[in-house]
Amino acid sequence: MISTTTPFPLRSRLLLAPLAIIAVFLGIFVAAPTAEAASTVTKSTSSVIKREASGWSYYRATTAPASTWKTDTTGTGWRTGTAPFGVGTTGLNTGTVLPTISGTQPLASYYRKTFTLTKDLPEYAWLNTWADDGIVVWVNGTEVGRKNAPAGTITDKSYATAAPSTKKARSEPVTFTVPAKLLKEGTNTIAVQVLANYRKTPNVSFDAHFVREDHTSTETTPPVAPTTPPTTPTTPPTTPTTPPTTPTTPPTTPTTPPTTPDAGDKVEGWGAPTWRDEFDYVDPATGAPAVDPSKWNVRGRDDLGLLFDAAVPDRGQVTVDGADVLHIRGDWLDQPVIRPSNQTGPRELWHKTGYLDQRKLQSDDVSMAQQYGRWEIRAKTPSGPNTFGSLAAFWLRNSQSGEIDIMEAWGYDDAAVRDQRIDTATTTIHTHTADPAANQRYIWHHQDFGGPTPVWDDFHTYAFEFTPSYAAVIVDGKEMLRATPASHPNLWKQEFFGSPLHMRLNLHIGPSEKYWGLPDPNNKAATQNLDFQVDYVRTWAYTGS
Repeated sequence: MISTTTPFPLRSRLLLAPLAIIAVFLGIFVAAPTAEAASTVTKSTSSVIKREASGWSYYRATTAPASTWKTDTTGTGWRTGTAPFGVGTTGLNTGTVLPTISGTQPLASYYRKTFTLTKDLPEYAWLNTWADDGIVVWVNGTEVGRKNAPAGTITDKSYATAAPSTKKARSEPVTFTVPAKLLKEGTNTIAVQVLANYRKTPNVSFDAHFVREDHTSTETTPPVAPTTPPTTPTTPPTTPTTPPTTPTTPPTTPTTPPTTPDAGDKVEGWGAPTWRDEFDYVDPATGAPAVDPSKWNVRGRDDLGLLFDAAVPDRGQVTVDGADVLHIRGDWLDQPVIRPSNQTGPRELWHKTGYLDQRKLQSDDVSMAQQYGRWEIRAKTPSGPNTFGSLAAFWLRNSQSGEIDIMEAWGYDDAAVRDQRIDTATTTIHTHTADPAANQRYIWHHQDFGGPTPVWDDFHTYAFEFTPSYAAVIVDGKEMLRATPASHPNLWKQEFFGSPLHMRLNLHIGPSEKYWGLPDPNNKAATQNLDFQVDYVRTWAYTGS
């Protein structure tokens, strides 16, 4: 996206030199006021709760603690330990190892600590901690902040919205300001809930540092003013006879009004996006457009391996142009890559292609994920003539077996011999991606529901809304279909779709002769111009309303 800024209009100012000179002249005859004492403010900070402090109460179990746990320190099932707390694999350096839970792992662990303040309450206070995976903090029962946590009410079944590694979380701590009005004389309580991004997360950890800032004022005595008044000049300063020139031409006002935010991205019932990528990131090292590394991980064969299609993942196939459009290209190789004999899929891989997702920005990291919400893409798919064997995809995955293919656009088959819909796109729901025998699939061809035809002649928008009560497919602003727990129950089963979903964008080429088609190196003209173009990706958070 190209943004334009317009400079503020210039404002003319009259030069008031004559008045200023008169003021100075008169001021000479006015006695100066008595100097007041100066005040110096000294700031000091001190730890109320240090890192690695003892005396924290903690709770981790398959059931939630009592609803009053944030303020009531008498609840049952709580233990006492020393921070940092943790459970998982490596790099935790824990002071207290959280108890092992058999069976289904809890998503939440809870921490609580009290501290005492005297009448001398702090001017400011803050809590410094880390989010591994997500965290919500309350002081005396009032929330003061959250990180990597969903919107709305937090329960023991709330998932973290991201999964940073322990190393990354500790190297990028988060600070929550504690308003002074929340603190009181006597006993105060900090309560913390740590959320996991998925039940089998390898690490969960917690520690916190609570700091107060105090201000001390010190007055200093001013120097004694002289008792003899200064000599009064007998001749006033000369006043210029010629007034300063006043500009006769007003400054130019821009003819183009300032750009206002685009209201077109607001969606009824959802408001403005809560996350977006307009692909306007510029690489600071090169000054060129690029994929924002904080939002996406562009994958290569070195970290993704070979997929089931007839193409090799190559980071060079993912670029951003000067108009802020993402390109995911599929190009022929001069010689095929031969798949190892122990892998399934086409033996000869004649293409290189692009793939990006929100995984592995760092170890165990997902940059953005949500269980419910709205996802939208504006894209032009390589599915017209001479695109045999391509499959452009915008899809969602979670840490379980669920998959939601919001948009899959299949390449063009001149012979029309495959089991597919030409000139359309498709939304598909999978319950078991890793086990085809157990997979239960819903598939909706947009053409069957009045979608745009053909999809490849221009950019189109594809959106998916997913809430506890319905799911909907929207193409170019038109709702294609709506599913409910009654009509499609598997979409709401916790074993398939009970954890946050993250986004993926890629261009498959030739995974199957039956469905997508396998490009023929002897007929390269049938598979050309494979350029999956994405104008933007936007998401909206589900807030429970």
